[in-house]
Amino acid sequence: MAGARRKSPPRVTRNSASWLRGRLLWVLIGILGLLLVQVFVLQDEGLYRLFQLKSQVRAAESRIEALKVENDKLEAERQRLLDDPEYLEQVAREKYRMAKPGEKVYRVVIETKKEQ
Repeated sequence: MAGARRKSPPRVTRNSASWLRGRLLWVLIGILGLLLVQVFVLQDEGLYRLFQLKSQVRAAESRIEALKVENDKLEAERQRLLDDPEYLEQVAREKYRMAKPGEKVYRVVIETKKEQ
């Protein structure tokens, strides 16, 4: 077997080497892309979760603003009830059906027709 010819490795030409480098580069970019998707999107601390939390924060902030407006209105109403005795009397009469001694309070009942 001394005279047996050994096979030489395949020759790498410039075109096949650059093709191989290009292919390897795309494989590495693909792997890197999959890792980035895994880290930033699919994990609990990912971008999707971040967007959910930001949405919840915006909703909570708008609810806080609405409650502040309502609180201001109620505080103004409270202050008016404390400062204005005529307004206090009006609210007591209309809302709570109160009357002064000797006055009569009438309640109007509107009947609706029942369908047969």
